[in-house]
Amino acid sequence: MSFKLDRRPLYVQAHDRILDLISGSEFRPGDRLPSEAQLAGQLGISRATLREALHLLEKERVIVRRQGVGTFVAANHHLESGLERLESVLALAAREGMEARVQGLAVESVAAQRRVAERLRVEPGTPLTCVCRTILVEDRPVAYMEDLVPAQWLAPQAVDDGFTGSVLDLLRRQPTLRVQEAMADITAIPADQTLARRLQVSSGAPLLLLEETLFDANGTPVGFSRNYFVPNRFRFHVLRR
Repeated sequence: MSFKLDRRPLYVQAHDRILDLISGSEFRPGDRLPSEAQLAGQLGISRATLREALHLLEKERVIVRRQGVGTFVAANHHLESGLERLESVLALAAREGMEARVQGLAVESVAAQRRVAERLRVEPGTPLTCVCRTILVEDRPVAYMEDLVPAQWLAPQAVDDGFTGSVLDLLRRQPTLRVQEAMADITAIPADQTLARRLQVSSGAPLLLLEETLFDANGTPVGFSRNYFVPNRFRFHVLRR
């Protein structure tokens, strides 16, 4: 295996390679990983570098290390959602019996920038309510979310102490608004330092960015969001018929 084209630290590259092995079909929850000597040889790295990678995976609760016994793949606690279903991460977690909460909530009034204004079909400068927060499921960050909604549909003061984390759920409670569908674009991006800190991943770690526009029953955009998901804690699937 070669890391020559990747400028990230070797332990970060090793972390991602081991994660690929775990995320694929090679290992299942509860399986024991090869010994440090075998795994280091397979990855072409030193055992010291491997230990750094394993320490990071253990911190992310991907693996469990048992002194004198070995290293095991942790129980599978990722969230899984079909993109055909329009629901919030909070609703998904509740449906799967997991505890979810919000961290670092920030709400402010902002003026629509050109790109977002185009998405929402409003004039640049239109007042928007911006809601940013990190979503934790079972005390692990799974997503960082930024919602931008025209103030006519969601005023900043409407996001009060009772806010549970879902702007979608708030909009659905509006008596004059019927959120019917969403259009989403999904891309893979590296975590910058700010996102890495918020999501407790290494800088440069891959994230899934889901940019989504919500529409009402008349096809009018009513909200735009940028959602950054940690891949090994959240899995999307698509049902095709």
